[in-house]
Amino acid sequence: MAELTAPIHQTQILTALFSPAFPIGSFSYSHGIEAAIHASAINDVRTAHDWIETCLIGGNGRNDAILMANAYRAVNGHMVENGLLAGAKNAKIEAINELAFALSSGAERAQESRELGVNFARIVDQVYQLDISRSTPLAYPVAAGLVVRYLGCDLTLGLTFFLQSFIANLISVVVRAVPLGQSDGQIMLAQMMPAVATLANEAALAPLDDVGGYAILADHASIIHETLEPRIYRT
Repeated sequence: MAELTAPIHQTQILTALFSPAFPIGSFSYSHGIEAAIHASAINDVRTAHDWIETCLIGGNGRNDAILMANAYRAVNGHMVENGLLAGAKNAKIEAINELAFALSSGAERAQESRELGVNFARIVDQVYQLDISRSTPLAYPVAAGLVVRYLGCDLTLGLTFFLQSFIANLISVVVRAVPLGQSDGQIMLAQMMPAVATLANEAALAPLDDVGGYAILADHASIIHETLEPRIYRT
């Protein structure tokens, strides 16, 4: 078998980690979009595109990318070489993780990040023989940053895959629930790729102080979803 070059090998790993087929259950979370559809705030391609793009560049997409990048950078070479995942009690990583949960706009957003993080860590441990899982749950972007670092993948490339997975999951929700055509979903994904690339490059260098956003309606929808009945998605 031919030996793979480093960029190709990294792409293979990241494609697997952030694929819809990676069994962390992301399909069951709508990020509040189900409530927005119920309220007719999302009812066609234009409103779906605008909502998801705002979540990406002005909401959790941006914040999660910054959190992921800072978790990645918090892991030093000594920790990687000696298998000291999460630094055993690394204060910097603990602070990033606490901030990740504190940024949740409501109980369901915290639940989404916690459950995705726990599931992601558990599967990664089984597949790649890492030691991410621990008694204190890691928020999903923090777990993602640590895993991408420990598996030797480039940060900006990892952020690109992470963010594209984020919007792809939200697009799949609107395609099924509005509903929209499958081709509409792929057009939206292609249209947002430049924004994903720009955000990945910015987040790779961003300090934690850069977190924040303006996706107020998306945050409100996630809170409304907590009491929405009937509903299909967990968040």
